[in-house]
Amino acid sequence: MLKTALAGLGRVGWNYHMPEILSHEGFSLCAVVDAEKSRLAEAREKADVNCYTDYDEMLSAEKPDLVVIATPTHLHKQHACDALRQGAHVFLDKPMARDLEEAREIYDTAREHGRKLMLYQPHRARPEAVVAKQVIESGILGNTYMIKRAYTGYIRRSDWQALKKYGGGTLFNTGSHFIDQMLYITGDKALAHSCYLSRVATLGDAEDVVKVTLRTRNGVIVDIDLNMATAYNFEPWYLLGKRGGAILTKDDDGNEVFRAKYYLPEDLEEISLSDSLAAKDRKYVSHSPINWRYKDFPIRPEMKIDYYQKCYEYFALDKEPFVPAEDSVYLMEMLQKLAKQGEE
Repeated sequence: MLKTALAGLGRVGWNYHMPEILSHEGFSLCAVVDAEKSRLAEAREKADVNCYTDYDEMLSAEKPDLVVIATPTHLHKQHACDALRQGAHVFLDKPMARDLEEAREIYDTAREHGRKLMLYQPHRARPEAVVAKQVIESGILGNTYMIKRAYTGYIRRSDWQALKKYGGGTLFNTGSHFIDQMLYITGDKALAHSCYLSRVATLGDAEDVVKVTLRTRNGVIVDIDLNMATAYNFEPWYLLGKRGGAILTKDDDGNEVFRAKYYLPEDLEEISLSDSLAAKDRKYVSHSPINWRYKDFPIRPEMKIDYYQKCYEYFALDKEPFVPAEDSVYLMEMLQKLAKQGEE
């Protein structure tokens, strides 16, 4: 059982990490850290754990096997490196850090001290991501040439994540989810990229509208819209292949599915290419309609990958990490390149 400390009892720490730690028999929650004493009182009542306002004091007193870090982004480097130097493994919330330099320092510190490091990238584990990967790998669409992904809404953001000084902004905070998810699904790295950033509805100084395109080395175009200033939501998923496409929709019973629309090679009329500049009868070329086929790929809640089980297998059982630390450093490298391009 991993003696585990949780740093940060905010939205992610309290609502996601703490319930997972308490419900998994492989983790023993020994301590929590937060600057807000009222939050510590809640934790003490809920889990009967040791509570600290001082992070370093917790490390020295508890000597945990694992520290789960869900503090604000600008504190990630210090908190992660301190834990690693004290001999603890680190499970770190995304984004890894404020910039690539800090991310590399965390990575290098883990290697120097022989400790394990993994990032919390939960959108890899979501049921729709699992099924999207299944659709692509089934080959039903032919070679995938484009994935369009959108996360949209209208939010007048007024918290710390709207401020650049704390590492705020939609690119790093939301983009770290969806860019990682797309790289995971395509199983590749970016060969080319573009990025456009805007600040529209937020009350802070960080961007809330992000447009990113990537071209992977295997030729897939990834088109990502992260727009927190749109009154109309965009469609969240399109998977496009040579022989068809798939969208996220609902079946007749209201259950989410990826609906594939595709053809088989033998369904097509045999045609030949003409290089004549004179159109026959001055008409556009017309061929037999494509015999489209349809197949639903169900999305069920139980398809979600158990992230904390993956976490336990890595930190306690020495299995391969669900998110290799090298992937997280590469993601930070991509985010930094995109941020620089988006600000030009």
